[in-house]
Amino acid sequence: MPHASPRLKKTSRLTALFALVTTTVLLVPGTASAEMGQVRTESQEIIITDEGVFEVGEDVESLDAFLEENPEYAPAVEDPDRVGARATESLPITHGTLTTRTTGCNSATVTYKKTTGSRLTIKFSVAQLGSLTRNGPTLNINAGQTRSFTANLSPIGNVQGRMQVDEQNKTFVNKYISCR
Repeated sequence: MPHASPRLKKTSRLTALFALVTTTVLLVPGTASAEMGQVRTESQEIIITDEGVFEVGEDVESLDAFLEENPEYAPAVEDPDRVGARATESLPITHGTLTTRTTGCNSATVTYKKTTGSRLTIKFSVAQLGSLTRNGPTLNINAGQTRSFTANLSPIGNVQGRMQVDEQNKTFVNKYISCR
């Protein structure tokens, strides 16, 4: 039986190792490298009051810092069930995170995770440069809940997630992000 040269053995081992790695990568669904170039996310923690919308990190350091500067809002955070959206006992406040996520230029999802505050009526929309704005249904959200809206996209144009809050008659927007 002929002996294989050391060079041929080394090449065979490298070929077998490459085949094993390739097979492993192909068998793992949704690997990070496959999604990295297609998924983009923009999130912003916000505080919504009758006086305005405050971005945490940009307008105010944190919810605690906001409450220190505006103690009149503390009762609404401490006991949100006691306070209605148009409350007279204390001022209404909502604290949560608005996120826009694109998956390639196929779709975008706008999500609001409400941490504290009284019940709100919200409506999401997805705006895309060079295309029509897609509007979602009107939804109610309470503290501890998350609501989302997903829209199909055109193949080009940056995307912006929006959330209209009926009780304050205001709209909060994420920054535009690429869909590519």
